[in-house]
Amino acid sequence: MATDVSTYQKFIIYATEKWHHAGFQKYLQNTGWLFFGRSFVILTAFLIGIYIARYLGPGNYGLFNYVLSFVGLFGFLTSFGIDSIVSREIIKDHSKKNDLIGTGFYLKIIGSLIAIITVVVVSFFTTKDPFTLGLIWILSLNFIPQAFNIIEVYFQSQALSKKIVIAQIIATVISMALKISLIALDRGIFWLMLVYIIETTIYALILLFFFKRLNNGIEKWRFNKNIAKSLLKDSWPLMLSSIAISIYMRIDQVMIKNILGNEQVGIYAVAAKLSETWYFIPMLICTSLSPTIINAFKVSKEFFESRMKKLYFLMFWLSFSIALITTILAYPIVRILFGIAYVDAVTTLQIYVWAGVGVSLGITLGQYLLVNNLTKISFYCTLLGALVNIILNIILIPKIGINGAAIATLVAYMLATFGIFFFDASRKHGILILKSIINYK
Repeated sequence: MATDVSTYQKFIIYATEKWHHAGFQKYLQNTGWLFFGRSFVILTAFLIGIYIARYLGPGNYGLFNYVLSFVGLFGFLTSFGIDSIVSREIIKDHSKKNDLIGTGFYLKIIGSLIAIITVVVVSFFTTKDPFTLGLIWILSLNFIPQAFNIIEVYFQSQALSKKIVIAQIIATVISMALKISLIALDRGIFWLMLVYIIETTIYALILLFFFKRLNNGIEKWRFNKNIAKSLLKDSWPLMLSSIAISIYMRIDQVMIKNILGNEQVGIYAVAAKLSETWYFIPMLICTSLSPTIINAFKVSKEFFESRMKKLYFLMFWLSFSIALITTILAYPIVRILFGIAYVDAVTTLQIYVWAGVGVSLGITLGQYLLVNNLTKISFYCTLLGALVNIILNIILIPKIGINGAAIATLVAYMLATFGIFFFDASRKHGILILKSIINYK
């Protein structure tokens, strides 16, 4: 007992010193801005998404989401997974920022061009409708302005997220106004799709404006061949993870479209949107508690595991409660928000929403894998989940429709989290997760 008190007191002293440290306060403000910006963008996107779904109806809304999902499958090519590596290197040596940002920008431009070419080529083999092809090709142009997100990476490395959030809010508000206007004018899918490119371009221009205000400029950016090789060498595992995540998030709607048609994609997209909208909550909780978790790890293994157990307990019962309430109220939620045309999404929602339990525990698990330098296990679990997702979609969608896709997602997300039981280095922690669900002490 005395040992527990002593450990607790050590942690309190350590945490108090960190709390009053100027660097920590700067980080706290930076994180607060990120939370606010992320919440605003997600809530706005959800509300305007309801408006778009009601306007387009299941068939056109399905086509709309199919195009977004198809193009999104190839988004990993636009960054080569270098963002976090560039951020790390800038923090290590700020004097190299122009070489790092410049090299990152040109790599992103090259990646964007590769992504556009890949989208165009693959679309020829998967889509025959000229209108759908046109929408896919137009949306793929959105990859180009995304290259300027390298400025966002720089701002994050310098704890300047306030500028990112302001840019996001301005771009989101303009995008929302344009979408509402286009719907009021009954302009259809084509013009709504163009707004995505306009929004990304506006965001890029605002980031560039803020960047110049700090006495920076793209004229100072330089491409360094050696830095490019180093970035690509370090980033390939992250790019592989991005591929797996893209499959997770996009492949189901692409497969539903090719097997069942546009209308079923639209109905499924409603269930997915309602199930995933709250995913930012566990992400925000884990991000805000990350310093506490890392500090606990520095104090002792026992204290770290105690903190992790409490976090797992919180995440499981939070996600379980949301899933249970959503399951019970699924019909009125779909009926009131999206209308009678989408009531077939109710059963799919009641299945899909339980994937949030795996997502919440998986986000928390990421804290453990990070501080213990076991990120490779995270990649292997994510890859396993992605492969299972594809296989189950192929088997279940033709047999039981969009409910099969929801089951595939649920199983894949759970497997990606509890896949840690397959590895010796993390198996004991998997047992700790199961114990935490019942008792956090």
